[in-house]
Amino acid sequence: MGPGDAPVCSWSTVGSPGLVLGRLAVGPAIDREAVAAEGVAVVRRSSGGGPVLWDRDLLALDVALPRGHPLAGEDVVDAYRWLGEAIADALRAVGVADVRVIGVAEARAARARPGPAADACFGGLSPYEVLAGGRKVVGLSQARRRPGTLLQAGIPLAFDARRLARLMGRDEAFAAGLAETAAGVGASAPGVTADAVVAAVDDAVRARAGVELGEGDLREGERAALDALLTA
Repeated sequence: MGPGDAPVCSWSTVGSPGLVLGRLAVGPAIDREAVAAEGVAVVRRSSGGGPVLWDRDLLALDVALPRGHPLAGEDVVDAYRWLGEAIADALRAVGVADVRVIGVAEARAARARPGPAADACFGGLSPYEVLAGGRKVVGLSQARRRPGTLLQAGIPLAFDARRLARLMGRDEAFAAGLAETAAGVGASAPGVTADAVVAAVDDAVRARAGVELGEGDLREGERAALDALLTA
């Protein structure tokens, strides 16, 4: 991905569920029997963070930025700000109630007092992630490699705390704590569709980032650049 290349935004969904582990996770707690019994694939992402259940209700957004692009910035934490704020704008636009972006001080305070489900990605708070009704509805992560920066966002339409707890081999207290911390956007906006969320986020990214998004499949060069970010 060359310094002058345009950013690439790509949406993904899955047809079968996966348990996605952070890149640096060492020996995370997983119930291998439960994973096998439910036919859930275990995969590892290029960015950090706790386990995420990627099922049909989770919308995943990748934003690949070439090296030196101003949207990536030099501050790893502040790089999330524009994307978190854009997604928050989008969720308000589709009728999600009581939406706000988590500030840096609030996220640091939450990490100092981790809840019972903090081992899961959606069980903890990080700067510029998004809450609706006091619960986390957008998880953010990033990977920085020589070709550039990859920002990732996970937006669940519905959130199955009990299933994730089961796959991680955790008890009901973990599941209850996770349900108190996280939710799908549908909990605040019943009936909201994936198409509506994707369209609203695309519009908000255009407005916040000042870029024009074009529809279509990734071109060969763009796919190679994204693969380079994922594997570098």
